[in-house]
Amino acid sequence: MKDIQIWLGHSSYNTTANIYTHVDVESKPNSALVIDNSLNFTEPSQDDDEEDEEMEL
Repeated sequence: MKDIQIWLGHSSYNTTANIYTHVDVESKPNSALVIDNSLNFTEPSQDDDEEDEEMEL
């Protein structure tokens, strides 16, 4: 983010962050899912297990 601030010529890091680091409502659940899957905090659901078995066939 600091590099972007410099490239764009913003005098303040906060200006760059406020303009370019927003998250829309629709992307929040997807982001949470990606983080959850990456960190493997939850067990896969039964639906996921069934899909894995189908793929093995």
